[in-house]
Amino acid sequence: MSLLDRYVGRIVAGAFGAGSLFFLFLTIVMDLLASLSRYVDRAGRDGLGGFDLAAYLAGYYAKMLPMMFVTITPFVTVVACMFATSRLLTANEVVPMLFVGRSTRRVLRPMLLCGAVAAVAMAACWQWVVPRLGPALAEAETFLNKGSSTEHCLVDEAPEGSLYVLQYEPRARRMLDVAMFREGVLAADGALVKAKSAIWDEARRDWRLENGLLLRGRDDRPQAWLERPDLTPDVLLQRSRETVEPDAMSYTELLETMALRPNRAELRLALHRHITYPLANLVLLLLALPLAVWFERGSWIGRLLAAIGLCLAYMMFDLACQSLGQGGWLHPIVAAWSPTIVFGALGVVLFGSIRT
Repeated sequence: MSLLDRYVGRIVAGAFGAGSLFFLFLTIVMDLLASLSRYVDRAGRDGLGGFDLAAYLAGYYAKMLPMMFVTITPFVTVVACMFATSRLLTANEVVPMLFVGRSTRRVLRPMLLCGAVAAVAMAACWQWVVPRLGPALAEAETFLNKGSSTEHCLVDEAPEGSLYVLQYEPRARRMLDVAMFREGVLAADGALVKAKSAIWDEARRDWRLENGLLLRGRDDRPQAWLERPDLTPDVLLQRSRETVEPDAMSYTELLETMALRPNRAELRLALHRHITYPLANLVLLLLALPLAVWFERGSWIGRLLAAIGLCLAYMMFDLACQSLGQGGWLHPIVAAWSPTIVFGALGVVLFGSIRT
């Protein structure tokens, strides 16, 4: 990158950082204004003081940051690049760049690079950050909304026994905080199996219990095996992810779950949305930058409003396609890729028509 590229890149990076902080702050404030009374009531019922509630909410919103990042980044990118372009035009710095032989598209290259970097950051956040913080975020939401800090994330009700698991680790094939209740003909025949954890034994085709206990009435005795060979790791993986929002899954988790449940259209839609939504960083830039760089007569505010209108049209079209895809009216791949194809083609035409 040349000196001018680095100069424009620093301006864009500064605007991107300021825009990210502004949008994150705005999102948090809007959520607080909508839910603060409910949070205060929950804290009062649980005996939490003002400082304790503030500390808990700070941790809660810290866990929400990755999800907010993958939601607002395309709009932060286009706003940051629009303001960076406005600053360059207001300071009359674009014309000297053109005078030394650069085309307008070459001047805008650092902004497109910013969009590409933002897209890669979104994909990385979806793959490695959002899934790791998902369980902790769900636990915090459960506490704030229902008043319980723990909730079983995997429930399997079957005649062989109703199984409750706090957490399932598919790579280690291990269940944590296991409880299974077996009903009998009489109430006294019921039994409860509890264990700190359970690990799948491939040779025996059963789950080996750690500190397992069988409780029946007032008697209890050690229990070494869960005795549920029907609950294989693949079955548990499928059932554990049925309660997780597809938007909070990583690319790997979506592919694995799709292999187990190929008929779930929302999984296919979420997987392709994980690809197309990061591309919105570039699509929105291709739409907005040609309107931001304009040397003819006319109001800059009008061009800014036109760029905002195009971005809003993209967002509304994207939401409509999502709704149709989730409702089964559109194929998931068509619903996910239609906004990118339609507005991406329009953006390429607009960007290619920039006067140099």
